[in-house]
Amino acid sequence: MSLPLRLWAASWRLVLFVGVFLALYLPFVLPFILYPDTEYTTLRQDTTRTGIEFLAMLCVALAAVAMTRYADRRPLAHLGLGHVGAIRSFGLGSLSGAGMVALVIGGMAAWGFVTCAPETSPPRNLLWTTVSLLCNTVYQETLIRGYVQQMVRSYFGPAAAVVASSMLFVLLHWTILDTESILVLTNLFAASVLFGIAFLLGRNLWWPIGIHFGWNYLQGPLLGLPVTGVDLWDHDTILIQGTELLTGGSKGIEGGVLTSIVFVLVAALLWQIWRRRIAAAPQLEQAMP
Repeated sequence: MSLPLRLWAASWRLVLFVGVFLALYLPFVLPFILYPDTEYTTLRQDTTRTGIEFLAMLCVALAAVAMTRYADRRPLAHLGLGHVGAIRSFGLGSLSGAGMVALVIGGMAAWGFVTCAPETSPPRNLLWTTVSLLCNTVYQETLIRGYVQQMVRSYFGPAAAVVASSMLFVLLHWTILDTESILVLTNLFAASVLFGIAFLLGRNLWWPIGIHFGWNYLQGPLLGLPVTGVDLWDHDTILIQGTELLTGGSKGIEGGVLTSIVFVLVAALLWQIWRRRIAAAPQLEQAMP
C-alpha cells in the first residue's frame, strides 16, 4: 500500500475512533467543559471521580472493541487485553512503575531534597482512590496503546506507532498544555514511549497498564505528591524541596530532570531488549497480539 493510502487509512480510523469514544463519553463530561472551574472541585470527591473514570474506561473499551472488530476486521486479542498472564503482567508492571518512582525520589534524597512530612496522616478513602486510578490507567492505555498504537503499527511499523501514540498521549493531557509545563509534557512523552515499548516487548496491555498504575499510585495516593502537575491528595507522606529543575517544584517529580533521565534510560533499555528479540526471531514482529 502506498504512503498516501496508508496515511488515509490510519487517519480516518483515528478520527472515527475518537469520534465514537467522544459520542459515548461526552454527555458525561459536558458539565466540566461548560464550567471548567468545577472540574477539580468535583474530582476531589472520591465516589464522583471513580464514577467518571469508570465511565471513561467503559466508553473507550466499547469504542476500541467496535473499531477493532468492525472497522479493522481484526480479532479482539489485537487490543492486548487477553486474560492469560494478566495478573502476573500487571503485578510486575506495578512493581516496575513504583520502582522507578523510588529511584527518582532516592536520587532526590541523595541530594538532600526529601524530608518526611511533619504531620503524616494515612490516605483517605484508599479503596475508592485505588479503583479510580486503576480505571483511569486502563482507560488511557486502552485508548493510546490498545487501539491507536496497534492501528498505526499495522500501517507504519512499531517505531512510528510508539511515537505517534505518544504524541496523542501528550494531547490527552490538554489541561496542562502551557509554557510552564514544558518539562512535564516532555516527560509525559518519554513515559508514553516507555509504555509503548513495554507493550511491544510484553505483547499484552497489562504490563504497561501496571507500569503506568504503579508510577501514579505510589506518587499520589501513597506519598501525596502531585501527579501530572495536579495534586488531588489531602495528605503528604514526604516533602520535596530543592532545585525546581531537578525536583519539579509544584508540578511534582514528573516536572523534574531526574524523572527524564530515568524514563529515557529505562525506555532505551527496553528498546534494546526488544530489538535483540526481534533480530533473533523476526517472525515475532509479524505475529502481533
